[in-house]
Amino acid sequence: MKPVILVTRRLPDAVEERLRRDYDARLNPEDVLYSRDELIERAKDVDAILPCHTEIFNAEVIGRLPARVRAIANFSVGYDHVDIKAAKARGLIVTNTPEVLSDATAELTMMLMLGAARRASEGERLVRTGAWKDWNPRFMLGTQVTGKRLGILGFGRIGQVVAKRARGFDMEIHYHDVRKMPPELEEGAIFHPTPEDLMPHCDFLTLHCVSSPETFRLLNASRIALLPDGAIVINASRGVV
Repeated sequence: MKPVILVTRRLPDAVEERLRRDYDARLNPEDVLYSRDELIERAKDVDAILPCHTEIFNAEVIGRLPARVRAIANFSVGYDHVDIKAAKARGLIVTNTPEVLSDATAELTMMLMLGAARRASEGERLVRTGAWKDWNPRFMLGTQVTGKRLGILGFGRIGQVVAKRARGFDMEIHYHDVRKMPPELEEGAIFHPTPEDLMPHCDFLTLHCVSSPETFRLLNASRIALLPDGAIVINASRGVV
């Protein structure tokens, strides 16, 4: 018999096709967001759950899962929606998908950086609403990205890929992380031992931190005040950072 797996959201066709091939997959074709009670009810008689970041597995939910459930295999890189301590106590295996979104997140970060600097969203709205009437030398002036200073808060896998993309714009890379990276990973990036040290060196600041008690509201008012006037901030991590 194939292992039985509960899939909480509708996934890409190729993924669901493989799930049907390899497992007895309980899919969610309507992509309904299950309540906690519905999730626990649907977890009856399954061996594993394949959730997304939209499902919260806190201690209470984990404690109510049927005994047959042995694994939570996340369709996400982050796993802050799972109480790891409770899962470990319950004997559950918890997996995630590290690295698969590093390039995608870095590309989206660059898109947001360029869009904010060059006022792309404003220009797009003007065109769509018919409000773009004429041009003058001061119209829609933006900010140049090339050659500017980029501060990266969180220099892990994604932060390093962002730095690599930004070097294509001749940006000067500054970063803060819990530790200084070896030279082969820095590739010339300048380390700052605290967020406060980093902020004054950021024409652009991008955030790539994990969500944890230590990073909760990391970019607070006092640190924002240390940024240069007109600095552009891109949060590519979690909203609580």
